[in-house]
Amino acid sequence: MFSQLFPALALALSGFQPTLSWDWTALPDNPNLVYVGRWDHSAPTAPWCEWQGSSVSMNFEGTGVGIGLDAGSHTNWYRVIIDHDILNSRKFEVASGGMKKVILAHSLLPGQHHVRVVKETYFGSETTFWGFAGVGGNGITAPPPPPSRRIEFYGDSNLAGYSLEHEENNGQNKYQGCEFTYAGITARRFNAEYHNISISGETISGINSKYDRMRYGSSNPKWDFNRFTPDVVVVNLGANDIWKPVSWIKKDYQDFLDDLRQVHPNAHIMLFNGFGWDYDEPANYIEDVINARNDPNMSWAIFPWVFEQWHGCETDHAGMADYLVDHLETVMGWDSQAGDILSGYGRGGNVANGSFETVAPFGGFGWRYGALNPLVDRVNSSQYAKHGNYFVLLENRGSIQQPNPVSGGDQVEVRLWLRGETVTDSATVTIDFRDQKMWTSPLHTQTWQVPLSANWKEHTFSATAPTNTPKPVFHTRLTIAAKPQTRVGVDAVQMAVQ
Repeated sequence: MFSQLFPALALALSGFQPTLSWDWTALPDNPNLVYVGRWDHSAPTAPWCEWQGSSVSMNFEGTGVGIGLDAGSHTNWYRVIIDHDILNSRKFEVASGGMKKVILAHSLLPGQHHVRVVKETYFGSETTFWGFAGVGGNGITAPPPPPSRRIEFYGDSNLAGYSLEHEENNGQNKYQGCEFTYAGITARRFNAEYHNISISGETISGINSKYDRMRYGSSNPKWDFNRFTPDVVVVNLGANDIWKPVSWIKKDYQDFLDDLRQVHPNAHIMLFNGFGWDYDEPANYIEDVINARNDPNMSWAIFPWVFEQWHGCETDHAGMADYLVDHLETVMGWDSQAGDILSGYGRGGNVANGSFETVAPFGGFGWRYGALNPLVDRVNSSQYAKHGNYFVLLENRGSIQQPNPVSGGDQVEVRLWLRGETVTDSATVTIDFRDQKMWTSPLHTQTWQVPLSANWKEHTFSATAPTNTPKPVFHTRLTIAAKPQTRVGVDAVQMAVQ
């Protein structure tokens, strides 16, 4: 049956469409397939899922592999990961309108391989999986041992991956994703399976009415919590509740925590929120919510949401994962592995990626408004870079910026290298200080006009965070910009906070 559904020519992930003659199939009811997420298997040969982060995977022997997917009532995006190589994984879209056949990989070396396909988005109705097909070798083989750790996430638009692949809050569906949110990044750092039950625009009480669903838009069927027993449950909600009185929000938290404890009696449950959007946001009192529980298996953690009012992109999520991983290492005693996505948050007072040597999969390099701005270019040139292989070129008012947590009275020192193309080129360097509602006007700003030459030159700037402001200082923001009609090279940026 599957060979009829999966003909010799299938859609490829790129413009190249090879012709493959399938040698074997792995139908959805094959016991060697591994499903993660809220899958419905009531029809064993046509299982479906809806929540982002759900995946199906297998070990196989062969040189090529394809998949059959029905995206449901709306175009959805998926990610294929071959041989656990997350950084070279590829995202692809499948349109609505019935089962589509997609070539996931071809021309692989003969032998054993692993393929995992992740549902990146949750638009429309459910995705139906119709099976894998392959070329060469003997096909599907025994699965790898399952991870020993499990994490369950509940969230709103940030965890749902809104604008994950865009630096300026672009809401187009193609820029959304899941595997590179901090849910996916954290799970990989602990080698854990994860579920991600998150909806853009959702409130605490809203999730509480949907946390047990298989479909986010329908109360039937219900999810059987016995099928996935998490070690940790992470709740990142509340940003869409700030219009409510604090007492209401606290009650909504307590109601949701009551229900989570009922279905997960032994899990460690935590609230994970961020400062930075509003003066009265839930991060100000989640400690009170947890303390009121008197539950030793609950905790809270906060990350400094210092990247303006936009949703997080991949580099922001990597920074959020750093804070969450640190917390779970403490409360769970877990050891983590190094992160696989560039963090856009500096640690210990320094900026992140100050020499621009690293880039995230979507193209961002940890400095806001850089990767997609035509006036900002990350240039690969060991000949012209001051440090390493890369530097950033700013043109005609093009700018980059990066925040860093500080407090009133802190001394901020910035050292960086700049160059121009002619003696008429110049740059501006700005250090400003902002309060918790970080997208409002700065509390204090200091700007330097820097004349440049055609040679690299190191510059040092320092400023002190004010202490006598109406609102306490929450973070500093470093901005580097080219003056009008000039070109500026930037490299080897360092910051120290004392």
